[in-house]
Amino acid sequence: MKKHLAILLALTTACTALAACSSDNSSPSSAAPAAPASSAGAGTSEPAKEPEAAPVTLSFSWWGNQTRTERTEGACKLYTEMNPHVTFELNPISGKEYWDKLTALAAGGNAPELMQQDYDRFRIFQEKGILEEMNAYVDSGAIDLSGIPEVFLGSGQVDGKYYAFNLGVNSPCLVYNKTMMDAAGITVPEQPTWDDFHALAKEVYEKTGVKTSYGTYYGPQHQIRMSVRNAGKHVYNADGTGLGFDDAGLVERVFANYEYSYTSGYGVPGEMYTGATSVELGPIVTGDSWCEFLSSNQVVALQAAMEDELAMVMNPEFADKTMDAAFLKPSVLISLSSQGTQEEKDAAAAVVNYLLNSVEANDILLAERGVPINTEVREAIADKVDEATKKTFDFISLVEGHCSEIDAPDPSCASELDAAAKVLMDEVLYGKKTAKQAGEEWMAKANSLLKA
Repeated sequence: MKKHLAILLALTTACTALAACSSDNSSPSSAAPAAPASSAGAGTSEPAKEPEAAPVTLSFSWWGNQTRTERTEGACKLYTEMNPHVTFELNPISGKEYWDKLTALAAGGNAPELMQQDYDRFRIFQEKGILEEMNAYVDSGAIDLSGIPEVFLGSGQVDGKYYAFNLGVNSPCLVYNKTMMDAAGITVPEQPTWDDFHALAKEVYEKTGVKTSYGTYYGPQHQIRMSVRNAGKHVYNADGTGLGFDDAGLVERVFANYEYSYTSGYGVPGEMYTGATSVELGPIVTGDSWCEFLSSNQVVALQAAMEDELAMVMNPEFADKTMDAAFLKPSVLISLSSQGTQEEKDAAAAVVNYLLNSVEANDILLAERGVPINTEVREAIADKVDEATKKTFDFISLVEGHCSEIDAPDPSCASELDAAAKVLMDEVLYGKKTAKQAGEEWMAKANSLLKA
């Protein structure tokens, strides 16, 4: 990553090669075995020592909560203990800052050797040539995919080439304070409709005085996707050059939920939506809300921040749906930088293999990023995870019977549209815009961005 490190690595490798009298081999993660050395006059031969691997430091960036940080640090520490020549520069970054910082690093030619990616964003980096294509590592066996069902591998491919691998699977969920609901005698349906959810907001407030979050962490773009999927459509067309639907009502009804939150008096106030920058800071933690909308893997960190027991049900859907909105999604992806040295790339590929396939690594990670996609790993840790994580395993099993195929990754303008949707949500929550106005403005903004 740094030029002086690259030069040092090259010199170290060259000296080792000369000392061992071995030939160079440029294929990923491979080294030519040394020939046995004969001892003349002694009549015996001793195998030559394997050349020591050149030291390498890998930068690794991710976003997430404190639980993710601690577990990732633990897994990397174990890797270094097993592979002393590999050390890490670990760089957890807050979710709001992550993409800006990653983009800035890449622009300077310093993208992390290992970088956590999101399904809806990794193609942006791939299109800019920042991600390393990893087929050679798969072909050589350096990254072993034999224990991973094919269904989980397509999400990181572009034109049949691997640019990212799924570190876990999750699904959108409605998480709620089960302790509070049980005490109030309130039952939350496993598959609620939005009408059910509005009724719950009223019932909870009347019985407990606690208000309802309509998504302080997830934001409106998620619910717009779910609404459009309920209508049998997709937010974007197949090639990401336009919207996949033309009915503004599908967007308006999402903002109508926020409007109801504001006008009914059952929803948490607007300022709580801007303050929830991580799952631990949401109103469900402080007791100001009985629920929150998250990805299922985020519930582990949320439960760690609370004493009350949490439970999960499926994201509410519209009663007139023609298609299940739920889907199974890569919780996070892992990619390699194309900007590092070959030694860094080879070492980083070995770490990817470790994260995907090592039971020991996943004994530490314990599915915080989502349910593991390696079947053997999933089975090995099933009895080791805590109760909150077991619930995510069970929830994924529930969703598998009530979901449809995931959308293609979003186009590059999606993040800007997401930001615009949050501004519109705020305006609705403060009564500055109606749901109809917000829906129409979202459609206009989306069409403008996609045509740019």
